[in-house]
Amino acid sequence: MFKLIFKNMSVKNWIALIAILILTLGQVFFMMQIVTFIGLLTGAVQASRVDGEANIWWYGLYMIVSAILMAVMEVIIRFVASASASSVITKIRQKMYERVNKFAIADFASFSTESLITRTTNDMQNVHLAWLTFLKTAFMAPVTMIWSVVTLILVGSDRLTIVTAIWLVVLVAAVIVLLLLLTPKFKAVQKLTDALNVASRENLTGVRVVRAFNAESYQEGKFDKVNTEFTKVQIFAGRVLSVFTPIVMLVMMGLSLSILWVSAYLLNGMDMAAANTAFSATNSFVMLANQIIMSFILLVTLIVIWPRASVSAKRISEVIAHDVSVVDTENPVEFKEEGTIEFKDVGFSYPGAEKEAVSDISFKVKKGETIAFIGATGSGKTTIINMIARMADCTRGEVLVDGVNVKDVLQKDLRDRIGYAPQRGFLFKGNIKENIAFKDPNMTLADVRWAAEIADADGFIMSKRNGYESEVAQGGSNFSGGQKQRLCIARAVATKPEILIFDDSFSALDYRTDKTVRGRIAEKLPGTTRVIIAQRVGTIMDADQIVVLDQGKMVGIGKHYDLVRNCPVYQEIALSQLSKEELGL
Repeated sequence: MFKLIFKNMSVKNWIALIAILILTLGQVFFMMQIVTFIGLLTGAVQASRVDGEANIWWYGLYMIVSAILMAVMEVIIRFVASASASSVITKIRQKMYERVNKFAIADFASFSTESLITRTTNDMQNVHLAWLTFLKTAFMAPVTMIWSVVTLILVGSDRLTIVTAIWLVVLVAAVIVLLLLLTPKFKAVQKLTDALNVASRENLTGVRVVRAFNAESYQEGKFDKVNTEFTKVQIFAGRVLSVFTPIVMLVMMGLSLSILWVSAYLLNGMDMAAANTAFSATNSFVMLANQIIMSFILLVTLIVIWPRASVSAKRISEVIAHDVSVVDTENPVEFKEEGTIEFKDVGFSYPGAEKEAVSDISFKVKKGETIAFIGATGSGKTTIINMIARMADCTRGEVLVDGVNVKDVLQKDLRDRIGYAPQRGFLFKGNIKENIAFKDPNMTLADVRWAAEIADADGFIMSKRNGYESEVAQGGSNFSGGQKQRLCIARAVATKPEILIFDDSFSALDYRTDKTVRGRIAEKLPGTTRVIIAQRVGTIMDADQIVVLDQGKMVGIGKHYDLVRNCPVYQEIALSQLSKEELGL
């Protein structure tokens, strides 16, 4: 955990750390002054009964001033610690978010979505709490303990020191047992938290499927199993911790009673003056011994939360340190052409896979042309278009966009030339205008409407009360599937990119709307190269090239007229949707 924290500390954080140490030394100094004054005050009270020579009021004033100064330093320490801890965690959280944003498709295979959410929230909170506790107690506890032990040895008797040591051994033994019992449980908690997130998110995301199959009881059983296990771990930890507080109180009371009992034994037989002095020393000894115990309790507070925080820090570090599979080149080159795409003997395999997902893919698309991909589910269509925008890098061959290898240009420059509409229309929380102008927040309303008209979305948008300012719920849940797809198409065309990629983005549209949208794109963006994945033959019949895929391999490439006669796979797909007369066979 220290490695994660220290790597992300700024100069201000280091200054804050030094300031906390200095303030802690001052705080402990004034605390010890109070202990000293209490001893002196007790002696003065005893002396006043004998000869009336002590000035009790001055000792009381010194104690009040010391207490005020100690309180002021405590407030400053807490303020500085809170600000410093929040600053460090904010930086770590930002770094983790930026790292995840750079993940390619292959990288997400290493971390589930639920795990990434847990690491960003729950794990981050654990580290924050541990570091904040460290700043507040890590200096205070050892400094107070060392100072008290040294003072105890200097002013106390051997017998009283031995009594104190015995009770400290009891407390240390209790803490060791506590840690041995809790540490494995804390390590299990984070995995169980991931499991809870998986169960909850799965049920919420698939709520329609769950209800359609009357599977509520089944889902509740899955959640109950994880929830019960999580609860058992939490209850066990709570029970163990609940025993610790009585043990601490027993040690504190037992220590005070033992010191007083030994002191009474030592005072027996002394004259009055010597007894008064010894009694004052005994009071100071009791307070010093209790300071040692309280310091130890502060350390235990940190020790108890540290194992869980260490596990969380390791999980966060795994994400931040993960080597992203798609990285920018150090010497980017300039694009040579405009709107062209070429695959040269391209192959791609997922990490750990025994064989390639796609193999021997070769084709070339000129500016303004339309290329379409069709094939059975799992044939590699989406994998191919992911390599165009470098969502994944080919493991063999070359992918060229605008005449250069996509690995030789910056990802930002490459994607600035591409508009993308996903298969599952995803919208962001906000309003319609913000979603369409997602790539360029400064886009005018006129440009937004132009894009919406191309996507045949302007009509249903303007039918809403607030038009383009209408609210969009998270994930676009307040829109139908067809509406979401049209808004995503509008978002893709809004910046007038050189290349448009449609990943089965017309599947939720009826054939008339599908044809209308494609016609408007061809009319309004004649120089834009279009890449289309589709399951409907009617959507791709007019494409300049159609690539037919089967089990990751190209089994045909050409125009619709040729493929429907010469490619058995394409012919089979076409005949499953259209009649021979419609296909001209």
